[in-house]
Amino acid sequence: MRHVALAALLLAGCTRGDDYLARFTAAERGALPFAPITAMRPGTTMAEAYRLQHRYVAMRRRAGDRIAGYKGGLMSPASLAGRGVRAPLVGVLFAVGGADDGGTISLCGYRRAAFELKLGHRDGQVLPVIDLPDIGYRDPDHYSAVDMVAANISAARYVRGAGQPAAGRDLDALRVTLRREGETIASGIAGESLGGQAASLATVRRLAAAAGYAPRPVDLIVTGKIGDRGWLLPGRYVADYGALGRVTFAVTACAA
Repeated sequence: MRHVALAALLLAGCTRGDDYLARFTAAERGALPFAPITAMRPGTTMAEAYRLQHRYVAMRRRAGDRIAGYKGGLMSPASLAGRGVRAPLVGVLFAVGGADDGGTISLCGYRRAAFELKLGHRDGQVLPVIDLPDIGYRDPDHYSAVDMVAANISAARYVRGAGQPAAGRDLDALRVTLRREGETIASGIAGESLGGQAASLATVRRLAAAAGYAPRPVDLIVTGKIGDRGWLLPGRYVADYGALGRVTFAVTACAA
Protein backbone atom coordinates (compact mmCIF):
# COMPACT_ATOMS: atom_id res chain seq x y z
CA MET A 1 0.00 0.00 0.00
CA ARG A 2 2.87 2.37 0.77
CA HIS A 3 4.26 1.88 -2.75
CA VAL A 4 0.85 2.48 -4.34
CA ALA A 5 0.41 5.69 -2.38
CA LEU A 6 3.87 6.93 -3.34
CA ALA A 7 3.28 6.14 -7.02
CA ALA A 8 -0.01 8.08 -6.94
CA LEU A 9 1.75 11.05 -5.35
CA LEU A 10 4.53 11.01 -7.94
CA LEU A 11 2.10 10.87 -10.85
CA ALA A 12 -0.07 13.70 -9.55
CA GLY A 13 -0.16 16.88 -11.63
CA CYS A 14 2.33 19.54 -10.66
CA THR A 15 3.67 22.82 -12.08
CA ARG A 16 6.47 23.25 -9.57
CA GLY A 17 9.84 22.76 -11.20
CA ASP A 18 8.91 23.95 -14.71
CA ASP A 19 11.84 26.34 -14.62
CA TYR A 20 14.21 23.54 -13.64
CA LEU A 21 13.01 21.19 -16.39
CA ALA A 22 13.25 23.91 -19.00
CA ARG A 23 16.83 24.71 -18.00
CA PHE A 24 17.77 21.07 -17.55
CA THR A 25 16.56 20.01 -21.00
CA ALA A 26 18.04 23.10 -22.66
CA ALA A 27 21.42 22.34 -21.07
CA GLU A 28 21.12 18.72 -22.20
CA ARG A 29 20.44 19.78 -25.79
CA GLY A 30 23.31 22.25 -25.75
CA ALA A 31 25.76 19.94 -23.90
CA LEU A 32 26.12 22.59 -21.19
CA PRO A 33 26.45 22.15 -17.41
CA PHE A 34 23.26 22.70 -15.42
CA ALA A 35 22.37 23.86 -11.92
CA PRO A 36 20.92 21.01 -9.79
CA ILE A 37 17.38 21.28 -8.52
CA THR A 38 18.42 21.97 -4.91
CA ALA A 39 20.43 24.98 -6.08
CA MET A 40 17.25 26.40 -7.60
CA ARG A 41 14.81 25.08 -4.99
CA PRO A 42 16.68 24.14 -1.77
CA GLY A 43 13.61 22.59 -0.15
CA THR A 44 12.90 20.08 -2.91
CA THR A 45 11.87 16.70 -1.50
CA MET A 46 12.67 13.27 -2.87
CA ALA A 47 9.03 12.80 -3.90
CA GLU A 48 9.16 16.06 -5.85
CA ALA A 49 12.42 14.98 -7.48
CA TYR A 50 10.83 11.73 -8.68
CA ARG A 51 7.87 13.73 -9.98
CA LEU A 52 10.29 15.85 -12.01
CA GLN A 53 11.99 12.68 -13.28
CA HIS A 54 8.60 11.37 -14.41
CA ARG A 55 7.89 14.56 -16.30
CA TYR A 56 11.30 14.45 -17.94
CA VAL A 57 10.74 10.83 -18.97
CA ALA A 58 7.30 11.72 -20.35
CA MET A 59 8.88 14.51 -22.42
CA ARG A 60 11.42 12.09 -23.83
CA ARG A 61 8.72 9.56 -24.68
CA ARG A 62 6.62 12.20 -26.44
CA ALA A 63 9.70 13.00 -28.51
CA GLY A 64 9.88 9.35 -29.61
CA ASP A 65 12.32 7.85 -27.09
CA ARG A 66 11.49 4.41 -25.76
CA ILE A 67 12.09 3.16 -22.21
CA ALA A 68 14.58 0.26 -22.33
CA GLY A 69 14.90 -0.37 -18.61
CA TYR A 70 15.92 0.98 -15.24
CA LYS A 71 19.14 1.46 -13.33
CA GLY A 72 19.91 1.69 -9.65
CA GLY A 73 21.86 4.45 -8.00
CA LEU A 74 23.74 4.67 -4.69
CA MET A 75 23.76 0.89 -4.43
CA SER A 76 26.45 0.43 -1.81
CA PRO A 77 26.70 1.37 1.87
CA ALA A 78 29.52 3.80 1.09
CA SER A 79 27.52 5.53 -1.67
CA LEU A 80 24.46 5.86 0.55
CA ALA A 81 26.52 7.29 3.40
CA GLY A 82 28.28 9.69 1.04
CA ARG A 83 24.96 11.25 -0.01
CA GLY A 84 23.40 11.06 3.44
CA VAL A 85 20.45 8.84 2.51
CA ARG A 86 19.27 5.41 3.59
CA ALA A 87 17.64 4.10 0.41
CA PRO A 88 19.08 3.66 -3.10
CA LEU A 89 17.67 5.45 -6.13
CA VAL A 90 16.28 4.50 -9.52
CA GLY A 91 16.44 6.07 -12.96
CA VAL A 92 15.25 5.29 -16.47
CA LEU A 93 17.34 3.97 -19.36
CA PHE A 94 16.32 4.84 -22.92
CA ALA A 95 16.73 2.58 -25.94
CA VAL A 96 18.50 5.35 -27.86
CA GLY A 97 21.36 5.23 -25.34
CA GLY A 98 22.20 1.57 -25.85
CA ALA A 99 25.19 0.26 -27.82
CA ASP A 100 26.26 -3.33 -28.38
CA ASP A 101 29.59 -5.07 -28.00
CA GLY A 102 32.05 -3.66 -30.55
CA GLY A 103 30.27 -0.31 -30.81
CA THR A 104 31.70 3.20 -30.85
CA ILE A 105 30.71 5.91 -28.40
CA SER A 106 31.16 9.56 -29.35
CA LEU A 107 31.77 12.11 -26.60
CA CYS A 108 29.65 14.61 -28.53
CA GLY A 109 26.77 15.70 -26.31
CA TYR A 110 28.51 14.81 -23.07
CA ARG A 111 29.32 17.37 -20.38
CA ARG A 112 31.53 15.06 -18.33
CA ALA A 113 31.46 11.44 -19.40
CA ALA A 114 32.03 8.69 -16.83
CA PHE A 115 32.06 4.90 -16.76
CA GLU A 116 30.75 2.35 -14.28
CA LEU A 117 31.03 -1.42 -14.59
CA LYS A 118 27.70 -3.13 -13.88
CA LEU A 119 25.56 -6.16 -14.53
CA GLY A 120 22.23 -6.10 -16.33
CA HIS A 121 19.34 -8.51 -15.88
CA ARG A 122 16.63 -9.14 -18.45
CA ASP A 123 14.05 -11.89 -18.80
CA GLY A 124 16.06 -14.48 -16.84
CA GLN A 125 19.38 -13.58 -18.42
CA VAL A 126 22.39 -11.70 -17.10
CA LEU A 127 24.59 -9.53 -19.28
CA PRO A 128 27.60 -7.24 -18.95
CA VAL A 129 26.67 -3.55 -18.94
CA ILE A 130 29.12 -0.67 -18.96
CA ASP A 131 27.12 2.35 -17.85
CA LEU A 132 28.38 5.63 -19.38
CA PRO A 133 26.58 8.40 -17.48
CA ASP A 134 26.88 12.12 -18.20
CA ILE A 135 27.79 13.97 -14.98
CA GLY A 136 26.49 17.29 -16.21
CA TYR A 137 26.11 19.19 -12.93
CA ARG A 138 27.57 22.68 -12.80
CA ASP A 139 29.76 21.41 -9.96
CA PRO A 140 30.33 17.68 -10.63
CA ASP A 141 31.71 17.15 -7.12
CA HIS A 142 28.78 18.56 -5.16
CA TYR A 143 25.23 17.32 -5.65
CA SER A 144 22.69 15.48 -3.52
CA ALA A 145 20.59 12.35 -3.88
CA VAL A 146 17.59 14.57 -4.63
CA ASP A 147 19.59 16.21 -7.43
CA MET A 148 20.46 12.78 -8.80
CA VAL A 149 16.83 11.71 -9.02
CA ALA A 150 15.71 14.96 -10.67
CA ALA A 151 18.50 14.49 -13.24
CA ASN A 152 17.48 10.86 -13.92
CA ILE A 153 20.72 9.66 -12.27
CA SER A 154 22.74 11.12 -15.17
CA ALA A 155 21.62 8.31 -17.51
CA ALA A 156 23.08 8.69 -21.00
CA ARG A 157 24.77 5.87 -22.94
CA TYR A 158 25.51 2.25 -22.01
CA VAL A 159 27.23 -0.68 -23.71
CA ARG A 160 25.70 -4.17 -23.52
CA GLY A 161 27.34 -7.55 -23.83
CA ALA A 162 25.63 -10.80 -24.78
CA GLY A 163 23.08 -12.23 -22.37
CA GLN A 164 23.46 -15.63 -20.77
CA PRO A 165 21.14 -17.62 -18.47
CA ALA A 166 21.43 -16.34 -14.91
CA ALA A 167 20.24 -19.50 -13.20
CA GLY A 168 22.92 -21.51 -11.43
CA ARG A 169 25.60 -18.82 -11.58
CA ASP A 170 27.42 -17.38 -8.59
CA LEU A 171 27.19 -13.82 -9.86
CA ASP A 172 28.40 -12.27 -6.62
CA ALA A 173 31.81 -13.92 -7.04
CA LEU A 174 32.26 -12.61 -10.57
CA ARG A 175 35.34 -10.41 -10.99
CA VAL A 176 35.12 -7.68 -13.60
CA THR A 177 38.00 -5.66 -15.04
CA LEU A 178 38.08 -2.71 -17.44
CA ARG A 179 41.13 -1.83 -19.52
CA ARG A 180 41.75 1.19 -21.71
CA GLU A 181 44.48 0.84 -24.32
CA GLY A 182 45.70 -2.20 -22.39
CA GLU A 183 45.91 -0.44 -19.00
CA THR A 184 43.66 -1.59 -16.15
CA ILE A 185 41.53 1.33 -14.98
CA ALA A 186 38.82 -0.38 -12.90
CA SER A 187 38.19 -3.72 -11.24
CA GLY A 188 35.80 -5.19 -8.72
CA ILE A 189 33.52 -8.02 -7.63
CA ALA A 190 29.87 -8.13 -8.72
CA GLY A 191 28.78 -8.81 -5.13
CA GLU A 192 29.71 -5.21 -4.27
CA SER A 193 26.26 -4.15 -5.47
CA LEU A 194 23.99 -3.62 -2.46
CA GLY A 195 23.19 -6.95 -0.83
CA GLY A 196 24.50 -8.93 -3.81
CA GLN A 197 23.13 -9.28 -7.32
CA ALA A 198 19.87 -11.09 -6.48
CA ALA A 199 18.96 -8.57 -3.78
CA SER A 200 20.06 -5.65 -5.98
CA LEU A 201 17.90 -6.85 -8.85
CA ALA A 202 14.87 -7.10 -6.58
CA THR A 203 15.65 -3.66 -5.12
CA VAL A 204 15.80 -1.90 -8.48
CA ARG A 205 12.57 -3.53 -9.63
CA ARG A 206 10.87 -2.57 -6.37
CA LEU A 207 12.14 1.00 -6.56
CA ALA A 208 10.98 1.38 -10.15
CA ALA A 209 7.50 0.16 -9.23
CA ALA A 210 7.40 2.36 -6.12
CA ALA A 211 8.38 5.36 -8.25
CA GLY A 212 5.35 4.79 -10.46
CA TYR A 213 6.92 2.93 -13.37
CA ALA A 214 5.85 -0.49 -14.65
CA PRO A 215 8.94 -2.69 -15.17
CA ARG A 216 8.40 -5.53 -17.67
CA PRO A 217 10.34 -8.82 -17.93
CA VAL A 218 11.90 -7.58 -21.20
CA ASP A 219 13.24 -4.41 -19.55
CA LEU A 220 16.93 -4.20 -18.78
CA ILE A 221 17.47 -3.88 -15.02
CA VAL A 222 20.96 -2.59 -14.18
CA THR A 223 22.27 -3.05 -10.64
CA GLY A 224 24.99 -1.19 -8.74
CA LYS A 225 28.51 -0.35 -9.86
CA ILE A 226 31.38 -2.80 -9.61
CA GLY A 227 34.65 -1.18 -8.60
CA ASP A 228 35.20 2.57 -8.82
CA ARG A 229 33.64 5.03 -11.21
CA GLY A 230 36.08 6.71 -13.60
CA TRP A 231 36.11 9.41 -16.27
CA LEU A 232 35.62 8.30 -19.85
CA LEU A 233 38.42 9.26 -22.24
CA PRO A 234 38.92 8.54 -25.94
CA GLY A 235 40.47 5.15 -26.64
CA ARG A 236 39.75 1.46 -27.01
CA TYR A 237 38.21 -0.34 -24.04
CA VAL A 238 37.97 -4.00 -23.10
CA ALA A 239 35.73 -5.09 -20.21
CA ASP A 240 36.48 -8.61 -18.98
CA TYR A 241 33.46 -10.17 -17.26
CA GLY A 242 35.04 -13.57 -16.70
CA ALA A 243 32.57 -16.37 -17.46
CA LEU A 244 30.21 -13.82 -19.05
CA GLY A 245 32.81 -12.95 -21.67
CA ARG A 246 34.41 -9.73 -22.85
CA VAL A 247 32.88 -6.50 -24.13
CA THR A 248 34.86 -4.15 -26.36
CA PHE A 249 34.03 -0.61 -27.39
CA ALA A 250 35.75 2.49 -28.64
CA VAL A 251 35.34 6.06 -27.45
CA THR A 252 36.00 8.95 -29.81
CA ALA A 253 36.52 12.62 -29.05
CA CYS A 254 33.94 15.12 -30.28
CA ALA A 255 35.35 17.06 -33.23
CA ALA A 256 34.95 20.82 -32.88
